[in-house]
Amino acid sequence: MAVKSGSRSQKFRIVFSLFSYFDHLLSVSLNFVPPVLRSLYFRIMCKKFGRRVLIDYGTYVRYPHKLSIGDDVAINRGCSFFPSLLHRDSFIVLKDRVVLGPQVTFYGAGQSPLERDLPDVAGSITVESDVYIGGNSVIRYGVTIGEGAVVAAGSVVVKDVAPWTIVGGTPASFISNRVLKSDN
Repeated sequence: MAVKSGSRSQKFRIVFSLFSYFDHLLSVSLNFVPPVLRSLYFRIMCKKFGRRVLIDYGTYVRYPHKLSIGDDVAINRGCSFFPSLLHRDSFIVLKDRVVLGPQVTFYGAGQSPLERDLPDVAGSITVESDVYIGGNSVIRYGVTIGEGAVVAAGSVVVKDVAPWTIVGGTPASFISNRVLKSDN
């Protein structure tokens, strides 16, 4: 029985390696096509793709069918999205008017350090409307970033962010409430 299990594991690794190879080729190729064709690719492949979406070059989406993008979203250069493939009910959702700085990374899955075999854990990531996430930030699985929130550059978000707040740091914590000039 161990032989079959090992053989199955080896087959999985080979298939996954081939998938990774072709996924990388596609990702690199998307950096050489005009914006109209890139948008068409994302419109076809993403679970949802809103109107007036800007996805800059160098953006990587591991499993685009698990990414939903609302209207008027701007995804800056070098952002990466890694939703969980193994957990079917786990997605990454960017609602309307979300702006991402460069190099923002979303991790929809990870491993539980509480068990020896490090089983996969995952959760959806939801970014509500009117959110800005500063460059080089990391967003972990199971997090909701509330409407109108701001995540300072370089932050690591491991828990929910309240609406209309500014958070920052590693791990991200409350800095202040977000008050718009028009609200004064």
